[in-house]
Amino acid sequence: EYAITQPVFDVNLLEKFLEELDKRNLRIPIIAGIWPLASLRNAEFLRNEVPGIVVPDEVMKRMEEAEKKGGAGEEGILIAHEAIEKARPFIEGVQVSAPFGRAKTALKVLSILKK
Repeated sequence: EYAITQPVFDVNLLEKFLEELDKRNLRIPIIAGIWPLASLRNAEFLRNEVPGIVVPDEVMKRMEEAEKKGGAGEEGILIAHEAIEKARPFIEGVQVSAPFGRAKTALKVLSILKK
């Protein structure tokens, strides 16, 4: 048995969830959902339209700044890398989505796993 989370943009919330599992003696392997944001619009949609997904203000600001500079996709990959690195100590793996069928984006995110 294992569980896969929705996309994780706030690792602190993931940690709190895992603490609650531990308190209830319900800990099973957790696979963190990772979604590399493709654009500010993508971040806004996930934040405002998808129940249960939390995209923190800090992430929104980063995506807004990156969008202005034409680098939102790369910033989304960087944010995904940071989430993986921060979550690694408490999870058993990651499930990386390829937004809009962009397999190359998912491969860029997965490249961090070699480190």
